[in-house]
Amino acid sequence: MANPLLFKSLAGVGGVAAATGAAIGIPKLLAEEEHLVSELIATHNPEKRLISSTNLKDEAWKQSWEAYRNDNKSAAKGHDTFKLPDWSGSISQAITSADAVQSFLDACANNSKRKVVTGSKLYEEVLRYCTRDTTISDLVTESKRTPLSKTTQNANAQEWRDAWAAYVRDNASDTGDAWSITSYSTEKAKANQNQAVSEDFRSKCEKHLASTSIKDAKLIGQVKAWCTRA
Repeated sequence: MANPLLFKSLAGVGGVAAATGAAIGIPKLLAEEEHLVSELIATHNPEKRLISSTNLKDEAWKQSWEAYRNDNKSAAKGHDTFKLPDWSGSISQAITSADAVQSFLDACANNSKRKVVTGSKLYEEVLRYCTRDTTISDLVTESKRTPLSKTTQNANAQEWRDAWAAYVRDNASDTGDAWSITSYSTEKAKANQNQAVSEDFRSKCEKHLASTSIKDAKLIGQVKAWCTRA
């Protein structure tokens, strides 16, 4: 006659094994959960941003396209990383900076919308070829502020005059001025006088907005206060 205690013992062992197997499987399932490549980059690579420009002459695209061609210079047609339809094959001549091609931009756009697991090859490829360094301009934009522009707003625009007035006010107690503006003693007298803003100030705003010093909290605060509008 079978021993009922033996059956209970075996059942207990089986239950523990099943529970252990399930416990092991849980983190595996979580680790293999798929996300959009764009989401993974936003989460794991805050120092990078997907290149959003559609201009083939954009400097970020030109740099990425040069890197792509260098990395794939030995690739035969149909065997380059993104399998671009107009990839003509291996490259024998020296690779220099050139305008990107539309198929490359399209591949970046499409691949960034695909779902993959963390650390996948495609994720790494998009990170390498389809991103640029994060700038202070990105950070202030994401904080719901609008960066001022020399291109779209002239030196006498109200937004620039307000920004200059804020700069002069915030530097009133300093022996100098935070950004060492050219002819500051003369230029600061123009604040709140309905006059064109210092070009050096506008150029420094442009420079700092383009800066990749995204861990410099002091600079970010200055740029947000002096080079943006609500």
